[in-house]
Amino acid sequence: MTEQEKHFPQTNTTETAPAANGETGKKPGLMRGARDFIENTWSSLKGMDLNQAVEEFTSEMTLVAEGLSEDQNALRRDGEKLAARMEKLAERQKIGEDSVKALQDQLEQERRRGDALQKRLDDMEKALKAKPVKPGLTAILRQATWGVGIICAAWVIVAILKLIGG
Repeated sequence: MTEQEKHFPQTNTTETAPAANGETGKKPGLMRGARDFIENTWSSLKGMDLNQAVEEFTSEMTLVAEGLSEDQNALRRDGEKLAARMEKLAERQKIGEDSVKALQDQLEQERRRGDALQKRLDDMEKALKAKPVKPGLTAILRQATWGVGIICAAWVIVAILKLIGG
């Protein structure tokens, strides 16, 4: 039995009180129910020392208030942690957005550079197709050098064969 059960007498709340006019079996009216409730509450308090009831009530309310205070402190700490995490996330997001912006700018620059190079290549192809290639002096000298080199190599090979073969 708890401390409260020792001090408060048990009452049967399922019983119906007889009506004021003497009829039994009818449900009591609103006024009668309120009066019965107050009488039951008062009778339960009569058996208990009022100072002791106040002390119990005060100690229970103090316990509840301490619990609420602890809960409030825990919520405050959680709120501060959450605010710090949100601040870090916002900072990371800003850094990420700055990085994305820098990469987009760099991509745009590279795209412009690629377009310029493509235009230059197209212009060169058009220039090559428009003008037939004429052998210049450099091309003629290069071919003559190759011809002289082949002739010299052939003369050296013939000279070596004559020495060996006799």
